[in-house]
Amino acid sequence: MFNAVKGISCDDMKPLWLQTPVQLSNHLRSFRRARGLTQAALGELIGLDQTRIAKIERDPRLVSVGQLLKLLAVLHVRVLLEPATPKPPSSVGERTTDW
Repeated sequence: MFNAVKGISCDDMKPLWLQTPVQLSNHLRSFRRARGLTQAALGELIGLDQTRIAKIERDPRLVSVGQLLKLLAVLHVRVLLEPATPKPPSSVGERTTDW
């Protein structure tokens, strides 16, 4: 789909790294806009209201995994998990992101 307002095609978007909630927030908004959807239109497609979509875009830590996967499916975005380099922290207590 092509967004005439921004001149962006979703097909032209490159894979995006995701390591922080801020990045997820920006990516969700970018994909929604690239699809030419308002928050209200996206919410309607997945059974949520516009205010819930706004909250998810503002702070994606508040979304359930189920809602996130549904939202990504509607946006035609897939999730790919792959091992990170370098190796993950050796102890459970070590954190490398702000999730």
